Amino acid sequence: MPGTKNTPEISIVFPCRNEQASLAECLEQARQAFQQQDIQPEIIVVDNASTDDSPKIAKTHGAKLISCSRVGYGAALHCGILSARGKWVAFCDADGSYPARYFPDMLKAAKEANADLLLANRLHGKILPKAMPFLNRYAGTPFLSYLIRVFFKIPVYDCNSGMRIINRARYVDLPLRTAGMEYASEMLCLAALHHWKYKEWILPAFLPDTRGGRPPHLRRWKDGYQHLKTILGIFFRKVFLKKSFLP
Repeated sequence: MPGTKNTPEISIVFPCRNEQASLAECLEQARQAFQQQDIQPEIIVVDNASTDDSPKIAKTHGAKLISCSRVGYGAALHCGILSARGKWVAFCDADGSYPARYFPDMLKAAKEANADLLLANRLHGKILPKAMPFLNRYAGTPFLSYLIRVFFKIPVYDCNSGMRIINRARYVDLPLRTAGMEYASEMLCLAALHHWKYKEWILPAFLPDTRGGRPPHLRRWKDGYQHLKTILGIFFRKVFLKKSFLP
């Protein structure tokens, strides 16, 4: 069996802030999917200032619970990835929109491609009704992805995808700084500058979140601006300040 109890082959990180309606299903789906492959994953929930029963649910379902004092999507993921023990680290949102049952297929694809970063592309797969706002799907994400392709020469087409698998050993070399949603773009830009081997995998289905109508954490215009600012900032520092971004 790949990995051992002390050194899991893969760790799965769920950033979490008030996800009590959807967290349990995400955790069980991920665990059962890997158990069918005879793999015992390390499952980590990063509590990011939750005020509901999310931490209790994480413990009940056997996840490793850690707290991240710095609030934000990127901050939570960074804490979770650094605490992970697996060679590979997978992560996705805990709102039920990314089916965690696909992680074993993603791991297989990452191994076959010898990828340092494998990203689940939502835009080229099936997006269910109400799963993604029109502007995000047809304007914001394609435009930001285009900028990253042009500026950093990495073949990304869904830079905002929150479902990925990375090689943890390479992750620790990335000088990541952002705490918010823009972390998703920052990771791609820096991975390109560090010459990571990148692969996209078509996500079979992207679903409406299952949190019972609670507003999403994403703030379209503010977060979109932060993505753009991050992409342009890294490019500016690379081209005009000659910053290498290398360890």
